[in-house]
Amino acid sequence: MTQSSKSKSKGNAVTFIIMLLLLAIVFGIKKCKESKQTYPERPVTTAEGDWRSHKLVYTKHARCRMDCREISEAEVEFILSSGTINTEKSKEADDEATGKCPTYALEGNTKDGQHVRIVYGACDKITKVITAIDLGEDHTCNCR
Repeated sequence: MTQSSKSKSKGNAVTFIIMLLLLAIVFGIKKCKESKQTYPERPVTTAEGDWRSHKLVYTKHARCRMDCREISEAEVEFILSSGTINTEKSKEADDEATGKCPTYALEGNTKDGQHVRIVYGACDKITKVITAIDLGEDHTCNCR
């Protein structure tokens, strides 16, 4: 092989590596943009009471379940604004609700395709996120 052939081979290899790097960067940027899901601002609604507009407070149990089931705060807020109330899993009467706050189980699909149920406690000035459940997949969580 001549010196100019070696030089061309090295040049082609460098060009090929640069092209691969650029392709990897473009692919990475695209994946990053796809992973940054945007959710609409949750509207203030009084259809079920103004509890949907209160400040959200996450219980330790909810945080553990969310972490285990890969459910983000943005997804919890999305379900709060767009989910459907499951009346069979909700407890509106104070005497049957946990913590003396009526509880509402809202269900819906997140942007990444999880079918979830989030249970909220509708307290006086706050809304407690009590638990988060992935209805499509069983997860082994060590939450108490």
